[in-house]
Amino acid sequence: MLPVFALLLAAIVIFVLWSRSRRLHVEVELPHGLDRAGLLRSVAALTWGRVVEGNAVRIVQDAGFFDAFIADVAEARHHVHLETFLWMNGEVSNRIVESLCAAARRGIEVRVLVDQRGGKTTSPSVWRTLREAGVDFRVYHRARPRELGWYNNRTHRKIVVIDGRIGYTFGHGIADMWGAGRGGGWRDTAARLEGPIVTDLQMVFQENWIKVTRSALIGNEYFPALAPAGTIPMHVAWAAPPETASAVQRLYYAAIASAKREIILQNPYFIPDRHAVRLYAEAVARGVRVCLMLPTSRTSDFPIVQHASHYYYGPLLRAGATIYEYTKSGIHQKVLIVDREWCTIGSTNFDPRSFRINDEISVAIHDSAVAEELARAFEDDIHGAERWTLEQWNERTFAHRVTDRASVMVKRQL
Repeated sequence: MLPVFALLLAAIVIFVLWSRSRRLHVEVELPHGLDRAGLLRSVAALTWGRVVEGNAVRIVQDAGFFDAFIADVAEARHHVHLETFLWMNGEVSNRIVESLCAAARRGIEVRVLVDQRGGKTTSPSVWRTLREAGVDFRVYHRARPRELGWYNNRTHRKIVVIDGRIGYTFGHGIADMWGAGRGGGWRDTAARLEGPIVTDLQMVFQENWIKVTRSALIGNEYFPALAPAGTIPMHVAWAAPPETASAVQRLYYAAIASAKREIILQNPYFIPDRHAVRLYAEAVARGVRVCLMLPTSRTSDFPIVQHASHYYYGPLLRAGATIYEYTKSGIHQKVLIVDREWCTIGSTNFDPRSFRINDEISVAIHDSAVAEELARAFEDDIHGAERWTLEQWNERTFAHRVTDRASVMVKRQL
Protein backbone atom coordinates (compact mmCIF):
# COMPACT_ATOMS: atom_id res chain seq x y z
CA MET A 1 0.00 0.00 0.00
CA LEU A 2 2.83 2.39 0.90
CA PRO A 3 4.56 2.16 -2.53
CA VAL A 4 1.26 2.96 -4.27
CA PHE A 5 0.75 5.99 -2.04
CA ALA A 6 4.32 7.13 -2.63
CA LEU A 7 3.92 6.84 -6.40
CA LEU A 8 0.68 8.77 -6.26
CA LEU A 9 2.26 11.49 -4.15
CA ALA A 10 5.24 11.68 -6.51
CA ALA A 11 2.93 11.97 -9.50
CA ILE A 12 1.06 14.86 -7.87
CA VAL A 13 4.30 16.67 -7.03
CA ILE A 14 5.63 16.23 -10.54
CA PHE A 15 2.37 17.45 -12.05
CA VAL A 16 2.47 20.60 -9.92
CA LEU A 17 6.11 21.26 -10.80
CA TRP A 18 5.47 20.80 -14.51
CA SER A 19 2.27 22.78 -14.61
CA ARG A 20 2.48 26.28 -16.03
CA SER A 21 -0.29 27.50 -13.76
CA ARG A 22 2.03 29.20 -11.28
CA ARG A 23 1.90 32.83 -12.31
CA LEU A 24 1.91 35.97 -10.22
CA HIS A 25 -1.42 37.73 -9.99
CA VAL A 26 -1.77 40.77 -12.20
CA GLU A 27 -2.76 44.05 -10.62
CA VAL A 28 -4.05 46.68 -13.05
CA GLU A 29 -4.46 50.28 -11.98
CA LEU A 30 -4.94 52.70 -14.88
CA PRO A 31 -5.57 56.45 -14.75
CA HIS A 32 -9.08 57.07 -16.06
CA GLY A 33 -8.19 60.31 -17.86
CA LEU A 34 -6.15 58.69 -20.65
CA ASP A 35 -7.16 59.69 -24.15
CA ARG A 36 -7.87 56.94 -26.65
CA ALA A 37 -4.48 57.14 -28.38
CA GLY A 38 -2.61 57.07 -25.09
CA LEU A 39 -4.69 54.14 -23.91
CA LEU A 40 -3.97 52.21 -27.11
CA ARG A 41 -0.22 52.66 -26.81
CA SER A 42 -0.21 51.88 -23.10
CA VAL A 43 -2.27 48.69 -23.31
CA ALA A 44 -0.21 47.44 -26.26
CA ALA A 45 3.01 48.02 -24.32
CA LEU A 46 1.65 46.35 -21.18
CA THR A 47 0.89 43.23 -23.24
CA TRP A 48 4.32 43.07 -24.92
CA GLY A 49 2.76 44.15 -28.19
CA ARG A 50 2.91 47.02 -30.65
CA VAL A 51 0.34 49.27 -32.23
CA VAL A 52 -0.06 48.43 -35.91
CA GLU A 53 -1.80 51.03 -38.08
CA GLY A 54 -3.53 50.70 -41.43
CA ASN A 55 -5.67 47.59 -41.14
CA ALA A 56 -9.09 46.40 -42.30
CA VAL A 57 -11.35 43.92 -40.52
CA ARG A 58 -14.48 42.02 -41.46
CA ILE A 59 -16.51 40.38 -38.68
CA VAL A 60 -17.74 36.90 -39.60
CA GLN A 61 -20.46 35.38 -37.46
CA ASP A 62 -21.27 31.74 -36.72
CA ALA A 63 -20.86 29.10 -39.45
CA GLY A 64 -20.14 31.82 -42.00
CA PHE A 65 -16.55 31.59 -40.83
CA PHE A 66 -16.10 28.25 -42.58
CA ASP A 67 -17.44 29.66 -45.86
CA ALA A 68 -15.12 32.67 -45.66
CA PHE A 69 -12.09 30.54 -44.76
CA ILE A 70 -12.72 28.05 -47.57
CA ALA A 71 -13.19 30.86 -50.10
CA ASP A 72 -9.86 32.43 -49.12
CA VAL A 73 -8.05 29.07 -49.22
CA ALA A 74 -9.32 28.58 -52.76
CA GLU A 75 -7.64 31.87 -53.74
CA ALA A 76 -4.33 31.21 -51.94
CA ARG A 77 -1.21 31.69 -54.07
CA HIS A 78 1.63 30.54 -51.83
CA HIS A 79 0.69 29.20 -48.39
CA VAL A 80 -2.08 28.47 -45.91
CA HIS A 81 -1.29 28.23 -42.20
CA LEU A 82 -3.84 26.96 -39.68
CA GLU A 83 -3.37 26.53 -35.93
CA THR A 84 -6.34 25.33 -33.90
CA PHE A 85 -7.38 23.41 -30.84
CA LEU A 86 -10.55 21.36 -31.41
CA TRP A 87 -11.01 19.15 -34.47
CA MET A 88 -13.76 16.52 -34.63
CA ASN A 89 -15.08 14.19 -37.31
CA GLY A 90 -18.09 15.41 -39.27
CA GLU A 91 -19.30 17.55 -42.13
CA VAL A 92 -17.37 20.66 -41.09
CA SER A 93 -14.18 18.61 -40.86
CA ASN A 94 -14.84 17.10 -44.28
CA ARG A 95 -15.30 20.54 -45.84
CA ILE A 96 -12.10 21.92 -44.31
CA VAL A 97 -10.09 18.83 -45.24
CA GLU A 98 -11.34 18.96 -48.84
CA SER A 99 -10.42 22.63 -49.08
CA LEU A 100 -6.92 22.18 -47.64
CA CYS A 101 -6.19 19.11 -49.74
CA ALA A 102 -7.31 20.84 -52.93
CA ALA A 103 -4.94 23.73 -52.15
CA ALA A 104 -2.03 21.38 -51.45
CA ARG A 105 -2.62 19.44 -54.69
CA ARG A 106 -2.33 22.61 -56.75
CA GLY A 107 1.04 23.40 -55.20
CA ILE A 108 0.12 25.64 -52.26
CA GLU A 109 2.17 25.14 -49.09
CA VAL A 110 -0.36 24.07 -46.47
CA ARG A 111 0.65 23.75 -42.83
CA VAL A 112 -1.74 22.62 -40.11
CA LEU A 113 -0.98 22.52 -36.38
CA VAL A 114 -3.60 20.86 -34.16
CA ASP A 115 -3.45 20.42 -30.42
CA GLN A 116 -3.19 16.77 -29.39
CA ARG A 117 -5.89 16.97 -26.75
CA GLY A 118 -8.23 18.94 -28.98
CA GLY A 119 -7.83 16.46 -31.82
CA LYS A 120 -7.69 13.24 -29.85
CA THR A 121 -11.13 11.99 -30.99
CA THR A 122 -10.49 12.70 -34.66
CA SER A 123 -10.14 9.67 -36.90
CA PRO A 124 -6.52 9.03 -37.96
CA SER A 125 -7.86 8.80 -41.51
CA VAL A 126 -8.42 12.58 -41.43
CA TRP A 127 -4.76 13.26 -40.69
CA ARG A 128 -3.71 10.61 -43.24
CA THR A 129 -5.84 12.25 -45.92
CA LEU A 130 -4.20 15.61 -45.25
CA ARG A 131 -0.69 14.19 -45.36
CA GLU A 132 -1.30 12.16 -48.50
CA ALA A 133 -2.47 15.32 -50.26
CA GLY A 134 0.77 17.07 -49.32
CA VAL A 135 -0.34 19.00 -46.24
CA ASP A 136 2.38 19.40 -43.61
CA PHE A 137 0.28 18.27 -40.64
CA ARG A 138 1.69 18.45 -37.10
CA VAL A 139 0.43 17.79 -33.58
CA TYR A 140 1.16 20.09 -30.64
CA HIS A 141 2.42 18.42 -27.43
CA ARG A 142 1.77 14.78 -28.07
CA ALA A 143 0.98 12.34 -25.27
CA ARG A 144 4.43 10.73 -25.21
CA PRO A 145 7.10 10.52 -22.50
CA ARG A 146 9.49 13.11 -23.89
CA GLU A 147 6.70 15.71 -24.02
CA LEU A 148 5.02 14.74 -20.75
CA GLY A 149 6.45 17.74 -18.94
CA TRP A 150 4.56 20.08 -21.26
CA TYR A 151 1.38 18.04 -21.64
CA ASN A 152 -0.74 20.35 -19.51
CA ASN A 153 0.23 23.26 -21.75
CA ARG A 154 -2.12 23.24 -24.75
CA THR A 155 -2.31 25.50 -27.77
CA HIS A 156 -5.81 26.90 -27.69
CA ARG A 157 -4.94 29.52 -30.30
CA LYS A 158 -7.15 29.89 -33.37
CA ILE A 159 -5.11 31.38 -36.20
CA VAL A 160 -5.27 31.35 -39.99
CA VAL A 161 -2.71 33.08 -42.21
CA ILE A 162 -3.01 32.99 -46.00
CA ASP A 163 -0.12 34.22 -48.16
CA GLY A 164 1.02 36.41 -45.29
CA ARG A 165 -1.68 38.86 -46.38
CA ILE A 166 -4.96 37.60 -44.92
CA GLY A 167 -5.40 36.54 -41.31
CA TYR A 168 -8.18 35.21 -39.13
CA THR A 169 -8.62 34.86 -35.41
CA PHE A 170 -11.72 33.11 -34.17
CA GLY A 171 -13.35 31.01 -31.47
CA HIS A 172 -14.59 28.19 -33.69
CA GLY A 173 -13.46 24.60 -33.58
CA ILE A 174 -13.44 22.38 -36.64
CA ALA A 175 -16.56 20.53 -35.55
CA ASP A 176 -20.22 20.21 -36.45
CA MET A 177 -21.51 21.87 -33.29
CA TRP A 178 -20.47 25.15 -34.92
CA GLY A 179 -22.91 24.45 -37.71
CA ALA A 180 -22.57 21.83 -40.40
CA GLY A 181 -23.06 23.35 -43.82
CA ARG A 182 -24.11 26.99 -43.81
CA GLY A 183 -26.33 27.54 -40.80
CA GLY A 184 -27.27 26.62 -37.25
CA GLY A 185 -24.90 25.61 -34.53
CA TRP A 186 -23.18 27.45 -31.73
CA ARG A 187 -22.83 31.22 -31.59
CA ASP A 188 -19.31 32.27 -32.37
CA THR A 189 -17.41 35.18 -33.87
CA ALA A 190 -14.37 35.47 -36.13
CA ALA A 191 -12.40 38.42 -37.47
CA ARG A 192 -10.90 38.44 -40.97
CA LEU A 193 -7.93 40.79 -41.01
CA GLU A 194 -5.95 42.49 -43.77
CA GLY A 195 -3.07 44.91 -43.53
CA PRO A 196 0.23 45.00 -41.62
CA ILE A 197 -1.35 43.28 -38.57
CA VAL A 198 -1.22 39.98 -40.49
CA THR A 199 2.56 39.95 -39.98
CA ASP A 200 1.93 39.66 -36.24
CA LEU A 201 -0.45 36.72 -36.71
CA GLN A 202 2.20 35.02 -38.85
CA MET A 203 4.73 35.60 -36.09
CA VAL A 204 2.42 34.02 -33.50
CA PHE A 205 1.76 31.00 -35.72
CA GLN A 206 5.49 30.54 -36.20
CA GLU A 207 6.15 30.44 -32.46
CA ASN A 208 4.46 27.06 -32.00
CA TRP A 209 5.37 25.84 -35.48
CA ILE A 210 9.04 26.25 -34.56
CA LYS A 211 8.46 24.47 -31.24
CA VAL A 212 7.08 21.43 -33.06
CA THR A 213 9.20 21.35 -36.24
CA ARG A 214 12.36 23.19 -35.12
CA SER A 215 12.22 24.95 -38.47
CA ALA A 216 11.52 28.64 -39.14
CA LEU A 217 9.70 29.90 -42.21
CA ILE A 218 11.73 32.80 -43.57
CA GLY A 219 11.38 34.99 -46.63
CA ASN A 220 9.23 37.56 -48.35
CA GLU A 221 6.61 34.94 -49.18
CA TYR A 222 5.85 34.50 -45.48
CA PHE A 223 6.50 38.07 -44.37
CA PRO A 224 5.65 40.31 -47.33
CA ALA A 225 5.82 44.08 -47.08
CA LEU A 226 2.20 44.95 -46.47
CA ALA A 227 0.67 48.22 -47.56
CA PRO A 228 -2.18 49.69 -45.53
CA ALA A 229 -5.49 47.97 -46.21
CA GLY A 230 -7.60 50.31 -44.09
CA THR A 231 -7.41 52.82 -41.27
CA ILE A 232 -7.86 50.66 -38.16
CA PRO A 233 -5.11 50.45 -35.49
CA MET A 234 -4.78 47.04 -33.84
CA HIS A 235 -2.48 45.06 -31.64
CA VAL A 236 -2.05 41.37 -30.88
CA ALA A 237 -1.75 39.95 -27.35
CA TRP A 238 -0.30 36.45 -27.23
CA ALA A 239 2.85 36.23 -25.10
CA ALA A 240 2.80 34.05 -21.98
CA PRO A 241 6.11 34.58 -20.19
CA PRO A 242 6.61 32.47 -17.05
CA GLU A 243 6.23 33.88 -13.56
CA THR A 244 4.02 36.79 -14.53
CA ALA A 245 0.54 37.38 -15.91
CA SER A 246 0.08 36.47 -19.56
CA ALA A 247 -0.49 39.12 -22.20
CA VAL A 248 -4.08 38.03 -22.79
CA GLN A 249 -4.90 38.35 -19.09
CA ARG A 250 -3.31 41.79 -18.95
CA LEU A 251 -5.32 42.81 -22.01
CA TYR A 252 -8.62 41.77 -20.44
CA TYR A 253 -7.86 43.40 -17.11
CA ALA A 254 -6.56 46.62 -18.67
CA ALA A 255 -9.70 46.82 -20.80
CA ILE A 256 -11.95 46.51 -17.74
CA ALA A 257 -9.90 49.03 -15.77
CA SER A 258 -9.96 51.56 -18.63
CA ALA A 259 -13.71 51.48 -19.36
CA LYS A 260 -15.56 54.75 -18.92
CA ARG A 261 -19.12 53.92 -20.00
CA GLU A 262 -19.72 50.26 -20.90
CA ILE A 263 -18.19 46.79 -20.80
CA ILE A 264 -19.75 43.94 -22.79
CA LEU A 265 -18.27 40.45 -22.47
CA GLN A 266 -19.40 37.32 -24.30
CA ASN A 267 -17.42 34.28 -23.27
CA PRO A 268 -18.08 30.55 -22.87
CA TYR A 269 -15.83 29.90 -19.87
CA PHE A 270 -15.93 32.60 -17.21
CA ILE A 271 -14.08 32.00 -13.95
CA PRO A 272 -12.85 35.33 -12.60
CA ASP A 273 -10.40 35.65 -9.75
CA ARG A 274 -10.96 38.08 -6.87
CA HIS A 275 -9.07 40.84 -8.63
CA ALA A 276 -11.25 40.54 -11.73
CA VAL A 277 -14.40 40.66 -9.61
CA ARG A 278 -13.03 43.79 -7.95
CA LEU A 279 -12.24 45.38 -11.32
CA TYR A 280 -15.82 44.78 -12.48
CA ALA A 281 -17.22 46.15 -9.22
CA GLU A 282 -15.03 49.26 -9.44
CA ALA A 283 -16.16 49.78 -13.02
CA VAL A 284 -19.82 49.72 -11.95
CA ALA A 285 -19.03 52.08 -9.08
CA ARG A 286 -17.62 54.67 -11.46
CA GLY A 287 -20.74 54.50 -13.64
CA VAL A 288 -19.78 51.84 -16.18
CA ARG A 289 -22.53 49.52 -17.45
CA VAL A 290 -21.20 45.96 -17.14
CA CYS A 291 -22.97 43.24 -19.16
CA LEU A 292 -21.85 39.61 -19.30
CA MET A 293 -23.27 36.89 -21.53
CA LEU A 294 -22.34 33.27 -20.81
CA PRO A 295 -23.77 29.83 -21.62
CA THR A 296 -26.14 27.90 -19.41
CA SER A 297 -24.96 24.78 -17.64
CA ARG A 298 -27.18 22.87 -20.09
CA THR A 299 -25.73 24.38 -23.26
CA SER A 300 -22.10 24.48 -22.12
CA ASP A 301 -19.90 21.63 -23.30
CA PHE A 302 -18.27 21.75 -19.84
CA PRO A 303 -21.07 22.23 -17.27
CA ILE A 304 -18.52 22.13 -14.44
CA VAL A 305 -17.07 25.39 -15.74
CA GLN A 306 -20.47 27.03 -15.81
CA HIS A 307 -21.11 25.90 -12.24
CA ALA A 308 -17.82 27.52 -11.25
CA SER A 309 -19.10 30.68 -12.97
CA HIS A 310 -22.29 30.55 -10.91
CA TYR A 311 -20.23 30.79 -7.74
CA TYR A 312 -19.13 34.29 -8.79
CA TYR A 313 -22.54 35.53 -9.95
CA GLY A 314 -23.45 36.68 -6.45
CA PRO A 315 -20.62 39.18 -5.92
CA LEU A 316 -21.00 40.49 -9.47
CA LEU A 317 -24.78 40.89 -9.21
CA ARG A 318 -24.45 42.60 -5.84
CA ALA A 319 -21.97 45.01 -7.40
CA GLY A 320 -24.50 45.92 -10.11
CA ALA A 321 -23.35 43.86 -13.10
CA THR A 322 -25.91 42.44 -15.53
CA ILE A 323 -25.55 38.73 -16.34
CA TYR A 324 -27.27 36.89 -19.17
CA GLU A 325 -27.16 33.20 -20.03
CA TYR A 326 -27.64 32.35 -23.70
CA THR A 327 -30.27 29.62 -24.07
CA LYS A 328 -30.73 29.12 -27.83
CA SER A 329 -27.51 27.12 -28.28
CA GLY A 330 -23.96 26.95 -27.05
CA ILE A 331 -22.20 30.31 -27.02
CA HIS A 332 -18.49 30.28 -27.74
CA GLN A 333 -17.25 33.68 -28.90
CA LYS A 334 -14.56 35.45 -26.93
CA VAL A 335 -15.62 39.05 -27.46
CA LEU A 336 -14.99 42.04 -25.21
CA ILE A 337 -16.32 45.49 -26.13
CA VAL A 338 -15.24 48.63 -24.27
CA ASP A 339 -17.22 51.87 -24.51
CA ARG A 340 -18.28 50.84 -28.04
CA GLU A 341 -14.93 52.28 -29.14
CA TRP A 342 -12.68 49.24 -29.17
CA CYS A 343 -12.95 45.49 -28.76
CA THR A 344 -11.03 42.24 -28.55
CA ILE A 345 -11.61 39.00 -30.45
CA GLY A 346 -9.66 35.75 -30.33
CA SER A 347 -9.34 32.41 -28.62
CA THR A 348 -9.02 33.56 -25.00
CA ASN A 349 -11.49 32.40 -22.40
CA PHE A 350 -11.92 34.37 -19.17
CA ASP A 351 -10.55 31.63 -16.93
CA PRO A 352 -7.35 30.47 -15.23
CA ARG A 353 -6.49 27.91 -17.92
CA SER A 354 -6.43 30.55 -20.65
CA PHE A 355 -4.63 33.06 -18.45
CA ARG A 356 -2.06 30.73 -16.86
CA ILE A 357 -1.63 27.52 -18.82
CA ASN A 358 -2.77 27.53 -22.45
CA ASP A 359 -1.28 29.36 -25.41
CA GLU A 360 -3.86 31.92 -26.55
CA ILE A 361 -4.29 34.89 -28.86
CA SER A 362 -6.47 38.00 -28.70
CA VAL A 363 -6.56 40.84 -31.21
CA ALA A 364 -7.46 44.30 -29.96
CA ILE A 365 -9.32 46.33 -32.59
CA HIS A 366 -9.53 50.06 -31.95
CA ASP A 367 -12.43 51.05 -34.17
CA SER A 368 -15.84 52.31 -33.09
CA ALA A 369 -17.63 50.92 -36.16
CA VAL A 370 -16.40 47.39 -35.46
CA ALA A 371 -17.17 47.74 -31.75
CA GLU A 372 -20.68 48.98 -32.54
CA GLU A 373 -21.26 46.06 -34.95
CA LEU A 374 -20.32 43.60 -32.22
CA ALA A 375 -22.48 45.45 -29.68
CA ARG A 376 -25.48 45.17 -32.01
CA ALA A 377 -24.84 41.43 -32.31
CA PHE A 378 -24.82 41.24 -28.51
CA GLU A 379 -28.13 43.07 -28.33
CA ASP A 380 -29.62 40.61 -30.82
CA ASP A 381 -28.33 37.72 -28.69
CA ILE A 382 -30.16 39.11 -25.65
CA HIS A 383 -33.41 37.99 -27.31
CA GLY A 384 -32.18 34.40 -26.96
CA ALA A 385 -30.93 34.80 -23.40
CA GLU A 386 -32.24 34.79 -19.84
CA ARG A 387 -31.17 37.39 -17.30
CA TRP A 388 -30.03 36.25 -13.87
CA THR A 389 -31.09 38.18 -10.77
CA LEU A 390 -29.58 38.27 -7.32
CA GLU A 391 -32.78 36.71 -5.97
CA GLN A 392 -32.41 33.81 -8.39
CA TRP A 393 -28.82 33.31 -7.32
CA ASN A 394 -29.76 33.36 -3.64
CA GLU A 395 -32.50 30.77 -4.28
CA ARG A 396 -30.19 28.12 -5.75
CA THR A 397 -30.84 24.69 -4.33
CA PHE A 398 -28.46 23.15 -1.82
CA ALA A 399 -27.23 20.70 -4.47
CA HIS A 400 -26.63 23.56 -6.91
CA ARG A 401 -24.62 25.49 -4.32
CA VAL A 402 -22.50 22.45 -3.48
CA THR A 403 -21.81 21.80 -7.17
CA ASP A 404 -20.82 25.43 -7.70
CA ARG A 405 -18.43 25.40 -4.72
CA ALA A 406 -16.89 22.07 -5.65
CA SER A 407 -16.32 23.28 -9.23
CA VAL A 408 -14.46 26.36 -7.99
CA MET A 409 -12.06 24.18 -6.00
CA VAL A 410 -10.56 22.82 -9.25
CA LYS A 411 -10.87 26.05 -11.26
CA ARG A 412 -7.16 26.32 -12.06
CA GLN A 413 -7.36 23.30 -14.35
CA LEU A 414 -10.78 23.92 -15.92
